[in-house]
Amino acid sequence: MFKLKLCQKLARNCINSPSITFRIRSVRNISRTLKMKDNSPLLNSPLSSQTTWGSADYPNIKLEQEVLVRARQDPDSFGEPHLHGQELTDEGDILEEKHFTEKPTQSQRLSTKKYADLIKAFIRERKIKEAIDVLEVRMLQEDKVKPENYIYNLLLGACGRVGYTKKAFMLYNDMKKRGLKVHISTYTSLFNACANSPWAEDGLTRAKHLYNIMIEKGAEPNDTNYNAMIKAFGRCRDLPMAFSLVDEMQNKGFKIKEDTINFLMQSCIGDKEAGFRHCLLVWKKLLDKNISPNLYTFNLLLRCIRDCNMGDLEDTKDVINRLIAEPQFLNKISENFSLIEESQKEDCNSHTVTPAIVEKLRPNLLAHKPHLGTIISLEEIKKPEDRLILVGSCKGFLQTMTEHKCTPDIKTLSLLLECVPNALTAEKEVLSAMRSLHIKPDVDFYNILMKKRSLRLDYNGARQVLTSIKQAKMRPNLITYGVLSMGCTTKEEALCLLDEMRSFSYTINAAILGAMLQQACFHKQFDYVLEMMDVAQREHILVNKKFLSHLDQFKRKCKYLRNQKKLSKKEVEMFGVFKSRYETWLTEVQMDESEDAHPWQQYRQLIPGDVKFKPKDGARFKARHESAFKVKTSTKHRY
Repeated sequence: MFKLKLCQKLARNCINSPSITFRIRSVRNISRTLKMKDNSPLLNSPLSSQTTWGSADYPNIKLEQEVLVRARQDPDSFGEPHLHGQELTDEGDILEEKHFTEKPTQSQRLSTKKYADLIKAFIRERKIKEAIDVLEVRMLQEDKVKPENYIYNLLLGACGRVGYTKKAFMLYNDMKKRGLKVHISTYTSLFNACANSPWAEDGLTRAKHLYNIMIEKGAEPNDTNYNAMIKAFGRCRDLPMAFSLVDEMQNKGFKIKEDTINFLMQSCIGDKEAGFRHCLLVWKKLLDKNISPNLYTFNLLLRCIRDCNMGDLEDTKDVINRLIAEPQFLNKISENFSLIEESQKEDCNSHTVTPAIVEKLRPNLLAHKPHLGTIISLEEIKKPEDRLILVGSCKGFLQTMTEHKCTPDIKTLSLLLECVPNALTAEKEVLSAMRSLHIKPDVDFYNILMKKRSLRLDYNGARQVLTSIKQAKMRPNLITYGVLSMGCTTKEEALCLLDEMRSFSYTINAAILGAMLQQACFHKQFDYVLEMMDVAQREHILVNKKFLSHLDQFKRKCKYLRNQKKLSKKEVEMFGVFKSRYETWLTEVQMDESEDAHPWQQYRQLIPGDVKFKPKDGARFKARHESAFKVKTSTKHRY
C-alpha cells in the first residue's frame, strides 16, 4: 500500500513539474520504488503501516524527509553513501532541455541567400572548414534550419576543387538522407572531387561507383558532366575509359568542342609513360573534326611534351604512320638515330639553304599535312627537346599557333622555355620570339630561365637574370632566391644572399638552406656547413628530412674519406668539430612534421583570421596535389 501511494506522489510531482530534468528523475524514482522488495525496511517501518500519505499527523514535508532518511539506509540502494540526497546533473539532460527551451527566434535565423553568402565568403578565403561549419554547426545545430540543395552544391563544389573527396561524398550522402533532390550539377562536383583526389586509386574507385549510380538512376549527363567524367577518369589514369566517354558523347549526339579536347589532353598528361603518343592521336582527332584549338590546347600540348614519354616504340610508329602522308615511311628506319640523310646533306652543301628548304627539312607532326622531315629513326627521342623537334621546334610550334589564329601568352613561352634544349642559343631564340610577339616576361619566366642556367652550372648567367628582374622594376619572389641558392658555392655568397632576402622581408625556409647546404657538402667546406646549421638554429627554422639527409650523407662521405686517408690534417680536425656539433645540434633544432601530415588535415582545422591568401593568375585554388594553405612569407605586397 505504501509503495503504491509513494509512486502516486512521485507521479503527481512529475506531471506538475516544468523541468524536464526533474521529470526524468521522478520517473527513475518511481521505477526504483516499484522494484523495492516487500520486506524492505523502508516499507515495513511503523511509518508505512500506521499512517497514510495525506495523514495530518505526518505532513507531506515531514514524510518525504523520513523517506529520504530511511532510503539512505536501504540495503537495496546503490551508489556512494555521501552522494545520497544530492541532486546529480546529467549533461545529456541539460543539452536536451536546452534544445527544447532555447529555440532561436525567427529574426535570428537567416535566409538561404545569406547563409550562401557566408559560405561563399569563406570559400573565397579558402577556409573550407569554416564553410562546412556554416552548414553543420550554425544551420543544423544552432539555428535549426533545414538546408536546401543549393547550400550542399556550394560545399560540394568547394570540396571538389581542393580534392576533399571523402567530405564531398559525405555531404552527398547526407543530402540524399534529407530527401533533397540531386541535380545533375551535383554529379559534376563529385567527379571533380575524384579528379583532384590526392590518391588516384581512391579517386578512380569513387568515380566508377558514381558512374554506375548515374546509370542505375537513369540520370542523363550533359556535356559538362561528360567533361568532368573525362577529367576524373583521365587524371586517375584510366585513359581507355576517358576515350570511351568521348565516343559515348558522339553517339548521343553531343558536339565535340575544344573543351572536351582539352580535357582529353589532360588525360594524356596523366600517362607519363605514353602520354605524348596519345596526345598526337587527340590532335589528329581535333583536325579530323575541324575543331579549332585554343590557347589552352597548345599550353596543354607543351605540358605533354615536357612531362610525358612516347611509350612503346612500335606503337608510336603505328600512330605516326597514321598521321603522316607516307604511311610506309617509318618502315624503312635504320638502327641508328640520324636527323639528316646523307643525300640531303650534299644538297644543303651544294645549294643555298632557303627558308622553304629549312621548312621542308624540319619535322612537324602538328601541321595540316604532318611530316617527319629528315628524321629516319625514333629510338633516341627521350628528352623534351627531342619531342619538341617532332612538332616543329620552337619556331615551328609558334608558327602552328599562328596558323590556328592563337596568340601565345607568357605561360606558353614559359612552357616553351622548359622544353627547348638547355643551351644559350635556344634561350635566345625564345627571348627573341617574346620580343617579336610583344610579350612582357614575368618573374616566373625569369625564374625558369635562372634555373636552367643554374642546372648547367652557369651561375654568373643566373645572377644576370636577377639583374634583369630589377631593371624591369619587378620584385623577386621567394622562388627566385630558392633558385639563386643553388649557385652559392661559398659561405660568403650564401650570407650575402640571405641578407638580401631579409632586406625584402622574406623568411628563410628549409628549402633554401638545404640548397646551400648541398653546395657546402659537395665542396667539403666545413665552415660553410656549420654556418648553415647555426642559421637554422638561430632563425628557428623547421628542419625537414631532406636537410637531415644532406648532413647524414656528408658525415658518411667524410668518414669514408678519413678511413681512406684522403682528408688533410685540417679537414680531419674540422670533421671532428662537425661530429660533436652535429650531435648537440640535433637536440636543439625543431623538426618539420608537416611532411607526414594527412593531405586533408588542412581542411579539418580552422584557419587563423590574420592569414590571407592571394590567388595567382585569377585561380581560386592551387593546382592538384599542392597545399592551398601556405602561410605568406612576405609582409609586403607581391608583384
